[in-house]
Amino acid sequence: MADILIRGVSKAFGATPVLKGVSLGVHDGEFISLVGPSGCGKSTLLRILAGLERQDAGEVHMAGECMDALAPGARDIAMVFQSYALYPHLTVRENIAVPLSVRRLNRWQRLPVVGGIWPGSRAIRQQIDDEVKAAAGQLDIGHLLERKPGQLSGGQRQRTALGRAMVRRPRAFLMDEPLSNLDANLRVQMRSEIVALHRALGGTFVYVTHDQTEALTMSTRVAVMIDGVLLQVASPADIYFDPSDLRVAEFIGNPRINLLACETNADGQVFHRATSLGLALAKPAGAGMRVTVGLRPEAIRLGPWDRSGLHAVVRTHEHLGGEVLVQVELTAGAGKVTARCDALGALPGIGSEVTMRFEPGRALVFDGHGQRLALAPSCRA
Repeated sequence: MADILIRGVSKAFGATPVLKGVSLGVHDGEFISLVGPSGCGKSTLLRILAGLERQDAGEVHMAGECMDALAPGARDIAMVFQSYALYPHLTVRENIAVPLSVRRLNRWQRLPVVGGIWPGSRAIRQQIDDEVKAAAGQLDIGHLLERKPGQLSGGQRQRTALGRAMVRRPRAFLMDEPLSNLDANLRVQMRSEIVALHRALGGTFVYVTHDQTEALTMSTRVAVMIDGVLLQVASPADIYFDPSDLRVAEFIGNPRINLLACETNADGQVFHRATSLGLALAKPAGAGMRVTVGLRPEAIRLGPWDRSGLHAVVRTHEHLGGEVLVQVELTAGAGKVTARCDALGALPGIGSEVTMRFEPGRALVFDGHGQRLALAPSCRA
């Protein structure tokens, strides 16, 4: 296995820039996810890693070796595609064996009739078959080895594609939205299986997805890309609770983060519609600076109206089993906010007046350019 270094990679298709100087380091044995909306450049970056696209600028290194001049086959990388890319006329056994047959058997040994009697081919074929069976057993598709892709479910095809990648024992695994064609329940199952596979192999995994749930639940680190720019690379917990950019905070989280348009006074206090939020910036920036306060739904508490917080009126309930999303409308046209509440707790009735409160330390404040602003130590405590 190997570490990967991407340094200043840029790519444009015609006059449209897709990647804008992306730099990223992937540690040996790490599982890192590239996540972002469709069209942000994450799949293009993966194809550049695999050698299927050439970057306009920048470098790609693996295990200290520059990959830019190497053909895809010489990079020793296994790629799992969204479409599985299985050969429809071959069985599961034969599909998984393809990379081993190409690597270990010469042209004559691969022929259907002559290959079987060619000197040395029988022992090599037996070794390949043993490795195919071992990979298929690990992925629980050993009983499907004689079937063809058309006879398999989506999950079984995905496991076959993973098996074909596994037997190569590559330096890195690249996965381009491999679960997007599966139904919701199967995606959950396959997420666990891919994580277990990563732990068993100890390999370097680079995983592309637009599904934030996949990125947060599977990865060692998450790299958030938007509009061809890598905005933040951090652990799943830091990406969610400590985003460095407003765009990261908006993209990550379901339901989406609540955003309040606010401003500061001369003491660095943050106000919302002339009401203090109990927030103070670590570095006061003077009066009248426009800021955005982000509040995750679980950080908000709703209680009876008592003038000690922000006044709001309950508009909707959305029941999600063990929890309820309660949407409230702040008074004076200040916008709507969603709070995450316990379904077994007392819920305010629709149309009732409530007080909205939150812990200051859980508030996220961003400046006019979307960059994170630090809170004063009293708030963080």
